[in-house]
Amino acid sequence: MQIDKLVLGAYENNCYIIREDKNTADCTIIDTGLDSEPLIDFLNKEKLNPLFLILTHGHADHIAGAEQLRRNFKNIKVCIHKDDANMLGDAASNFSRFAGVDITTAPADIIFDKEKTVEFANLKFELIHTPGHTLGGICLYNKENEVLFSGDTLFAGSIGRTDFAGFDAEECFRQLVKNIKTRLLILPDDTTVLPGHGNRTSIGREKRANPFLC
Repeated sequence: MQIDKLVLGAYENNCYIIREDKNTADCTIIDTGLDSEPLIDFLNKEKLNPLFLILTHGHADHIAGAEQLRRNFKNIKVCIHKDDANMLGDAASNFSRFAGVDITTAPADIIFDKEKTVEFANLKFELIHTPGHTLGGICLYNKENEVLFSGDTLFAGSIGRTDFAGFDAEECFRQLVKNIKTRLLILPDDTTVLPGHGNRTSIGREKRANPFLC
């Protein structure tokens, strides 16, 4: 698996471009950032063909580039979990309105509605639903390469925020921690964790040292 990472926008979102190997043009993108121009420049420079944009959740800083990607790559399909699907078209629920700008995009082309094995650009992933940061937050695990794309569920030494307006912060926190412990920390310790922000980590390291999970 070839994984390229771009850090995009003011919130320093990690955007991952994944493909079978460095000689493969077909690729899948995991999340965008507030500024998608560097992503589009990279795709064009490397002559890549993005087939899917997988959104780990519906917050504005992760979905902002979807519309521009659709304009530049007509065949790309946008994917999101059903519990966050409404956030693509609702600037209030994706929190962009609170920042003074309405960020929306057309409905997703593919809606995830259950945990299952999915295949994108000839790579297989286990879709893991991990609500807490948002209702429809997901992680993607590639068993063959022992890589977990964790979105804003799990970070190096931290976890996703759960104190958003309109939600019960304590309940969301409990839910997120439970989902991480029961659905992510059961993966092999050597699993590489690639989060939505910040540096990579591993399942074993988070088991041992993450203060929210110990």
